[in-house]
Amino acid sequence: MSSDLCIGIASTNDSLEIAALEPGKAAVVTKFPATGMGIEGIRAFLSCYANPVRMAVAGVAALSLALSLGNVRGRETLIVSSAIADQAVALARYAEHAA
Repeated sequence: MSSDLCIGIASTNDSLEIAALEPGKAAVVTKFPATGMGIEGIRAFLSCYANPVRMAVAGVAALSLALSLGNVRGRETLIVSSAIADQAVALARYAEHAA
């Protein structure tokens, strides 16, 4: 799947740091609280983007985030060990290069 947008999400007990990366552009990073409202904020952002999305998630809530956000047509979700990448930008780059 070729992707126009790559997302990295690093989850901690307190926050969900998200990085959005489009080809040829600098990454945009923001944080959401690690609450249901934070997940809904990320879901709302992702729902506005119609092109294929590849997403990599890591951290304490990686599995629940992948299950909550990833089950959408045109979205590929990768669960990544924090030992490989634990920052949102690094996760977005991982998603960009994952086959």
